[in-house]
Amino acid sequence: MKPISNQLKQHHHLNPISLHVPGHHYGTIGHLNLKLKNDITEITGMDDYHHPDGIIKNSEALLYKEGYFSKFLVSGTTVGILSSIMGSVGYDDKKVAIMRNAHKSVFNALELCGKGAYTLPMKTSKKTGVFSEMDLDCIKVNDLKEIGIVVITYPNYFGECFDIERVISFFHQHDILVIVDEAHGAHFNISDQFPDSATKFDADIVIQSYHKTLPALTMSSVVHIRDDYPFKDNVLHYLTMLQSSSPSYLLMEGLESAHQFYLNYNDELFFERRSELIKVLKVQFGVIEVEDPLKLMIYHTDYKGTELQQILETQHIYTELSNENFVLFVLPLWHEGDAYLFDDLIHRLSVIKLEKSDVKHFESLYVGPGELLSVNVMNAKWLNVDRCIGYVVAQHIIPYPPGIPVVLKGEKINGDHIECIHHLMQLGIHIQGIVDGRIKVFKNIDEN
Repeated sequence: MKPISNQLKQHHHLNPISLHVPGHHYGTIGHLNLKLKNDITEITGMDDYHHPDGIIKNSEALLYKEGYFSKFLVSGTTVGILSSIMGSVGYDDKKVAIMRNAHKSVFNALELCGKGAYTLPMKTSKKTGVFSEMDLDCIKVNDLKEIGIVVITYPNYFGECFDIERVISFFHQHDILVIVDEAHGAHFNISDQFPDSATKFDADIVIQSYHKTLPALTMSSVVHIRDDYPFKDNVLHYLTMLQSSSPSYLLMEGLESAHQFYLNYNDELFFERRSELIKVLKVQFGVIEVEDPLKLMIYHTDYKGTELQQILETQHIYTELSNENFVLFVLPLWHEGDAYLFDDLIHRLSVIKLEKSDVKHFESLYVGPGELLSVNVMNAKWLNVDRCIGYVVAQHIIPYPPGIPVVLKGEKINGDHIECIHHLMQLGIHIQGIVDGRIKVFKNIDEN
């Protein structure tokens, strides 16, 4: 029995179309052409990823961005975030500032190094109903005196951007180091019609998931560290500690190929096809466009997003995620000579019959931060969701994707949290941190 292999065969037997990550979209985008014979180790003539002085060093040099040292990551952006935070804190008593829509890896890094966090005030997007950017005008200057590092999520999962230059400048003016989780922006600056990368504005560290939007294998990412970053050596040390001692040459070969694709990309066909796709979608769906042209959300007033996702899957069109409001498409970087089934996609969409949707605005799906309590001296136990009000959650509650916690470990659970959790469960969204309708919580302070 080979459950994984059998399911993959069954999936591809359906001739599926990908509107989700990774960016090679079933191998139809880019020029990976990876061969198993290239899955080798550090033999003569190759190189040592953890101490490169040959071909890996030369390949990483091609990632060059002025003022930065850049390195391949073979354990995804997660290890870049973990290493950047863990390698940069613990040397003083200052806190880390984070955005409330930070990925779970940010919270995991803080937990591993036992560091407190200051949650930045946020704005909610009128387009998508999710957290989109921090509210700089609501940050108290006195609070900034306690902060040494800020971790910024840019863009958000749904492709919404903000004035990253202003944000980086704001924190630098207060002598705060800036780490940018640019997981969904590896393609930024690929042409002048795409948003700017944070590397353009002197962010101290920028981590990018090449595999999400560029044609690279899953777990293939890149970290860019300013040459003058004070904790650069510490971050590189943690990268060595936290990644495999036997890194995959296939992943590195894929990263090299993806970067060449990035350098040579022509966006003409992409925008032609994108326009055609949006035109077809608008016959039956509402379409939300955001700053990143690679991301589209579709919706219909008579259907939940989760229902639309199921309808699309009847035509074997697979998308990145869905929620109550919409379905998220991650478009391919279409190019001349690609093998993407674009004509089939247009045909399959035309087969779907729905009533035309009206424009609507979405309410936020996220609950603001609750009361954060110390959890070090309490005993953990599992409780039914409905019995958890007043308890402190013992592990993050995370809809996945996108991997953004709706309740943080250490938050005291309130009625709004429970309502949000029930809502997600009713939609059938996969939630990490809930098992058989129960949540792991720390014993209530008032209990005997």
